[in-house]
Amino acid sequence: MNRITSLVEARKEFATQEQCETHLVKMRWPDGVTCPRCGSTDVAYMETRRKWQCRCRYQFSVTAGTVFHGTHIDLPRWMMALWLICHSPKGVSSKQIQRELGVTYKTAWYMAKRIRRAIQRNLIGSVVGGDVEIDEAVVKADGGKATGNVTYAAKDVLGIASRTTGALRMVVLDRLCKAEIDRVCSSTLGIVQTIYTDEAKRFGFLSRFGLHRTVNHWLYHSKDGVHVNHVENAWSLFKRGLVGVYHHVSAKHLQEYLDEFAFRQSNRENRGVLLNLVLASC
Repeated sequence: MNRITSLVEARKEFATQEQCETHLVKMRWPDGVTCPRCGSTDVAYMETRRKWQCRCRYQFSVTAGTVFHGTHIDLPRWMMALWLICHSPKGVSSKQIQRELGVTYKTAWYMAKRIRRAIQRNLIGSVVGGDVEIDEAVVKADGGKATGNVTYAAKDVLGIASRTTGALRMVVLDRLCKAEIDRVCSSTLGIVQTIYTDEAKRFGFLSRFGLHRTVNHWLYHSKDGVHVNHVENAWSLFKRGLVGVYHHVSAKHLQEYLDEFAFRQSNRENRGVLLNLVLASC
């Protein structure tokens, strides 16, 4: 699949509904169209309805079972929303999508929500390996309303960044403790060479995953490459985006925003295929 590396190319590639459908067919069925219900390749295309009919009598379109399923929004707008979310380093707000696409705020939020869920599916089963940095952060999230005022909750989040592959994962913790960190690391870490953390005692057990080295934050410089600068830079960028782009995020949806940011950061060296990665997960 051709890489789309700029907004100009994206607009040309997805200018019409027909172009978008052609792109999706190639992404979804590279070896030929198959029925989503029974898996048969014995399907016939109904050109007037722009759908296929299987021998099991099931009719389906290219958007069936994807994030675009059941929507009345045209595919060119969906593709532009995908592009904006995938290629904005600090993210893009629903208000910005509303202005750029000429839709209502409710529609823009709905589109962004579906795209983030597709991104989450892309991260399922992915692991972080090699030389890994681990650090926790506190994120201020909207906890709802109380007596007419918005209340905020401090959520503990664990960040895991690979120096080797550039992969990044960020996971909300129920509480900051050894058991929660162990749960996240057990499901996220792959083959690890070295783990770098600060000197917090809660990270002491990580030596069971690989060589564990700690950095003393009281020092003004790292020694022998022992630092957690990569994951701390990720936290800094995420928090700047949180304040400057979204302004505030609900604690209920915080994990989705973390996954979106981690996905972009993990693939920042290969941004030309970000859009295709998300489409493959739709």
